[in-house]
Amino acid sequence: MSEYDQMFKEEGHEQLEIAEQALLSYEANPDVNFIEEAFRALHTFKGGAHIFSLTHLGDFAHMIESVLDGMRQNLFDRELKITDKLLIYIDHLKKMMDDPELNKKDLLAKNQVLLREIESIASKVSDSIKNTDQSKERAMLEAFIEEENQENVSTYYLSITPVAEIDLSSGHPAINIIEDIQELGQEKLQVDYVDVDNQVIKHWDLYLACQSTKEDLESQFMFIEDELVLNIHKVANFNLFKELGFDELLCALNKIPAVEKLNELSAYVMSLKESLVTTEDNTNSGNNGQPNSTIRVSTDKIDALMNLVSELVTDQGSLKRLSKQFEDPYFEGVVENIERHIRQLRDVAFDMSLVPIDRLTGKFRRLVRDCSLSVGKDIDFHVSGENTELDKIFIDKLSDPIVHILRNCVDHGIESADERRAMGKDEKGRITLDTFYSGAYVHIEISDDGRGINEDQVRKKAIQSGLVTADSILSREMVLSLIFEPGFSTAQKVTHVSGRGVGMDVVKKNIESIHGEVIVKSEAGKGTKFTIKVPLTLSIIDGLLIKADHLSFVIPIVDIDKCYEIKSESLLDNFDNLLMLDGEAIPFVGLRSELALNTMQIPDCSNIITVKCRNKKVAIIADSIIDKVQAVIKPISSYYKEQEFVAGATILGDGVVALVLDVNKLVAQKTKNK
Repeated sequence: MSEYDQMFKEEGHEQLEIAEQALLSYEANPDVNFIEEAFRALHTFKGGAHIFSLTHLGDFAHMIESVLDGMRQNLFDRELKITDKLLIYIDHLKKMMDDPELNKKDLLAKNQVLLREIESIASKVSDSIKNTDQSKERAMLEAFIEEENQENVSTYYLSITPVAEIDLSSGHPAINIIEDIQELGQEKLQVDYVDVDNQVIKHWDLYLACQSTKEDLESQFMFIEDELVLNIHKVANFNLFKELGFDELLCALNKIPAVEKLNELSAYVMSLKESLVTTEDNTNSGNNGQPNSTIRVSTDKIDALMNLVSELVTDQGSLKRLSKQFEDPYFEGVVENIERHIRQLRDVAFDMSLVPIDRLTGKFRRLVRDCSLSVGKDIDFHVSGENTELDKIFIDKLSDPIVHILRNCVDHGIESADERRAMGKDEKGRITLDTFYSGAYVHIEISDDGRGINEDQVRKKAIQSGLVTADSILSREMVLSLIFEPGFSTAQKVTHVSGRGVGMDVVKKNIESIHGEVIVKSEAGKGTKFTIKVPLTLSIIDGLLIKADHLSFVIPIVDIDKCYEIKSESLLDNFDNLLMLDGEAIPFVGLRSELALNTMQIPDCSNIITVKCRNKKVAIIADSIIDKVQAVIKPISSYYKEQEFVAGATILGDGVVALVLDVNKLVAQKTKNK
């Protein structure tokens, strides 16, 4: 059952996350639909827990359902404390997921305390419902069942085929699930056995008239969906078992091929002159019976696919080189087609490895809520651009930096209600997290409408810490960047939320480790904005291949501003490392001088490639521009680790290794004192 346990853990955590976000949304906007959303998620979680005999989890989730039932019927007058308690209960369920048998003593003790508390609340809810002459079952029906006619009954045809034949003695979850579904209403089950002893099942046909929706029925199988080929068809929006001749039709259906059964049911309903309602009837006929358009795929498989695509990109470079040597038009055409297809495959593989940033925003909502309550501030947290997608590697890397920034916004950025009132601001503070695409990058902006960063205080602290001298001339940008220095903090006191002088340097290091950058802007009395900029992906890039001496280099295309050609002798007398290009003085780096390359003669003309980052430009001096390439980025050897602007290496089609330049680091290094 280990594979089922893992499936339940994945689905269970997802349902708990849905419930938590629904409660947070309800707290911000008291709409009963959010409570019903949380109720549905907990109901699905409870069902899965009981399927796998995880009694403690299922029973605790059932108690939470009871409290939600009370909230849905306004028995608590939307008290904030009830929401607080429910979030604590959901946190407890998350911990129980790692120890469902409560083997740890501290978790067992915690469970006993919370269970007594929630049972007391649930009991009061039950008594209140009885006093108002409302049954709990009726409340659940109102939450889950679509009203499609006066009786709320529809008739369904479920075709269920196990991927592997099931022995009745195996205790397979499908057997119990089907038995539970049979209890939902009037039904007729027809089983197709493999053997004459009726012990090994190869197919079920279930005809069911009930008040459940198609989604309710599908959710029963969600934890074993990979084990079955499931088709659920809604054949009528009324109870067919009450119609004349339906029992005889079911007996006849048992004798005809499965593919013809739906057609016979459809014809029967049409003969009753009632509308036929099917779910995905025509479209499903061409998708091999798969009920969903999405599947779960292990991240290991996606990583393996990306590695294979990377190898194909390298092989394609070799083919392209060979085609130029042979000068065969037919061969060149084939290579061009292969290159196009590999590029398309690369894009598809990229899309598979991207995940929406909303995987993180739920966690951030809870963080801001809890932190604001702990420091006694009323804060509105607004999120936009949640569908923006990033490489899954970045999602994990960005979590801690954003957490640090949000903590600082809550603790240091937003003022107390009294301070805001005195400044003429709304007593409720506001923190915004916005994500959006910009070229080949994703921008994540985190802003607050608080007090802003006190630049004078930052400068004084930097002088005291020895980071700068008293006579240092610092721009506003340079002053604000000091907050990212290790151990730097202007906090007057340390709280459990922030103020220890750790975190902001971690923010910068983590972001730069994925070739990103973080920019801070602040205005006293109005607020602070942090902008995190990261590339969509790191694994494969489009780059410009250049050469300096005997070494090859790749510059990401997205960072290139312009290319020039210049006489090499004009660079010899340049004493301030500045070039005048289009009337603009631009600092430059010569790859030959930077890396001490002098094995080959300097050409008469050199190529200049200007790159742009952080609204600043740097010129890169190279001997020649070779071609545009797809570069698969690999780790670099220790020899180049001292060169911060070397991001990695790539293998070209001829087997030569080219160094990939990190434009962010290059611009930061060469413009630091300009």
